Amino acid sequence: MSDNNTSNNNNSGYIAAISAVIIWSTNFVAARYLTNLTPIEISFYRWLITLLVLTPFCIKKLIENIKYIKGMWIKIIILAILSVTLFNTFVYMAAHTSNATNMSLLATLSPIVIALISRVVWKTKLTIYQKIGLLSVIIGVVILITKGSIEVLMKLQFAIGDFYMILGVIIFSIYTLILRIKPKEMPHHVFFYLMVVIGFIPLMISMIFMHLSGNTNTLSVKTALILVYIGAFPSALGFILWNIAISKIGAIKGAIIYDSVPLFSSLQAVILLNEKLLPSQILGGILILIGIIYSSIGDKIKK
Repeated sequence: MSDNNTSNNNNSGYIAAISAVIIWSTNFVAARYLTNLTPIEISFYRWLITLLVLTPFCIKKLIENIKYIKGMWIKIIILAILSVTLFNTFVYMAAHTSNATNMSLLATLSPIVIALISRVVWKTKLTIYQKIGLLSVIIGVVILITKGSIEVLMKLQFAIGDFYMILGVIIFSIYTLILRIKPKEMPHHVFFYLMVVIGFIPLMISMIFMHLSGNTNTLSVKTALILVYIGAFPSALGFILWNIAISKIGAIKGAIIYDSVPLFSSLQAVILLNEKLLPSQILGGILILIGIIYSSIGDKIKK
């Protein structure tokens, strides 16, 4: 592959990663209105919507491409359960007992967890540019979330929800790393659709048991519309873009970009919810952007 093709491939990977992060950041705003549902219910409905959205476009292609995953079923089932069944369910479980500050700070651990697993399993080392960039991003996220107040950090209290959030971070990190198992012959959206089909099965079984025991909640029109949005965009489009990004730029660079979720969430809160933009948020945002850019192009600048 020529240098120009490699550069274009990387550029499209960065665009896909940032697009996925922007879409995912809207999930935090939307999820504020789903407190009347249990974590299992939210996960079930969002992935049901995703299935309904993707099936007309993917079912035929899946049948045509199913031959490429011969001998890989166990790995794909594990990947599907991690990404579809468990990850978002743990995040929603965390939201019931943890607060937004704790969850956002714990989410920044994702690139660190990915780097540690890569180092242990594949002996992958972070470049000096990735280390500096990651440090800048984490500092920026902390300043952004705490509004530059040390007092906020000192008053942090931890609950069982924080444990669920840590589990969610670990699961997302493992999922991001093992995306490399996707057969090259299978399109990204078709492979993702297969994972949704498999991962949805445990959620469906759980919902059946909940319904039989009378523990399910009734959906309002507003809640249903929010779930439709989450299922179509953060779930379907967001994950497809993320899968494309990781295939092009790798797990570590992608994870550093993922840490910009709080930045885009803050910007959306300013634009959509008329929240005030603070100097600390501007500083945190600048540090996040510098860290992402430096970790991405530091090696190119050196060359």
